[in-house]
Amino acid sequence: MKVVEVKATRREKTGKEVAKKLRREGLLPAVIYGGGRPEATPIAIPAKEVRRIKHHHGLIKVDLGDEERMCILKDIQYNWLGDVPIHVDFQEVTFGETLEVVVELEFVGTPVGVSEEGGVLEILKREVAIETLPREIPEKIVVDISNLHAGDALHVKDLPLPEGAKFVDSPDETVVVVTEPEAQPEEAEEEASEEAKEE
Repeated sequence: MKVVEVKATRREKTGKEVAKKLRREGLLPAVIYGGGRPEATPIAIPAKEVRRIKHHHGLIKVDLGDEERMCILKDIQYNWLGDVPIHVDFQEVTFGETLEVVVELEFVGTPVGVSEEGGVLEILKREVAIETLPREIPEKIVVDISNLHAGDALHVKDLPLPEGAKFVDSPDETVVVVTEPEAQPEEAEEEASEEAKEE
């Protein structure tokens, strides 16, 4: 399990004007909540750090100078265009207690239904939510799709589940599907002809 470290500072003041000032200085307003603490801790984090960790699903060590907090990245809010981060939420973890995290799916192999049967691979889900202990958070879940034939589908319940974890998403949710190849015009005409003869 990879742990990423980021440096941040506490912020005493909150509000829109404070947030605007932080952004002008290359910082983003953020909060750390959870960990059994009664109140969230307002912090400021460099925007470049957010860009570095925005796809990290594992543990993040937030260095506040006077203490370190082990967290996960819970949410990033963006501007109305959806391309510039404006606020970050961290959740402090409590070791020994399970938590919900989103884990990236990495697909390996080429389905036999694509390479030999003319089907088309459709990936419907690239991440999955699981419940696990903080120290057991996987960096990713590797999924072998090489044995899928045309017409086959892979669901959440078919994914390899890390030991001690359980899925949060519906087990019947479709992750990938290999669609049947479309009939060629000549094949379609032959099928129509055969059906006409049978009638």
